[in-house]
Amino acid sequence: IVNTGTVLQVGDGIARIHGLDEVMAGELVEFEEGTIGIALNLESNNVGVVLMGDGLMIQEGSSVKATGRIAQIP
Repeated sequence: IVNTGTVLQVGDGIARIHGLDEVMAGELVEFEEGTIGIALNLESNNVGVVLMGDGLMIQEGSSVKATGRIAQIP
């Protein structure tokens, strides 16, 4: 089963995602165009993701998938 979502809004280094119902706080997510983000703000109807890149190519309506990996500091 793939845990996926849809971009509702993106700006200022933050993306709001609908879906990703099984995502964990701190989990890495991957956007359709390759940008990685960290799921931090888990709300009932959307997830706030901090982008680990500029996110300029992320489009509203594009897909996002959870990776199953928690962000770690090396």
